[in-house]
Amino acid sequence: MEQFDIQLFHWINNHHSAMLDEIMWIISTKWSALPLYLFLLWQLFRFYKKQVAAILLGVILLITASDQVSVAIKNSVQRYRPCHNEVVNKQVHLVNNHCGGKFGFYSSHASNTLALSVFVYLLLPALRWKKWLFVWPLLVGYSRIYLAAHYPADVATGWLAGAILAFAAFFTLRKFKVSPNNLLVQ
Repeated sequence: MEQFDIQLFHWINNHHSAMLDEIMWIISTKWSALPLYLFLLWQLFRFYKKQVAAILLGVILLITASDQVSVAIKNSVQRYRPCHNEVVNKQVHLVNNHCGGKFGFYSSHASNTLALSVFVYLLLPALRWKKWLFVWPLLVGYSRIYLAAHYPADVATGWLAGAILAFAAFFTLRKFKVSPNNLLVQ
């Protein structure tokens, strides 16, 4: 399984171009999703009005938990990022000569973005566009592999952890009777 993970990493990382380097770099930055996050905040406010403060607290706690759990696991497992792994790093394409921290299992970016997407997906009523919430975590996950920050298994595990945490946060929020005020369906 580890050999497949390394081979898939190389396949993604080696299919690069100058334009893709820039796009993947931008996708992996913290602020690139700000317009998306503002849109989601507006949607949550639209449906939850006065309860949006409780939801924002839930989001803050969810992302903090997602991020800190992934960091704790990285420090515990100590799996080198591809760019730090002496076995593979000589064949790694780096963008802007950036590698990141020493350990990469599992991806905080993948966990955080999918946690937020699943949480918001569960909170919003049946809107036609909400399935598109999962495009962002997919792009971010791909960018992390492309940029040699993670192996595919790091990203997949991050997505799984993020989804589990999002469901836990959602069901915890439901215990506090947070529900939409306005069930407009578009």
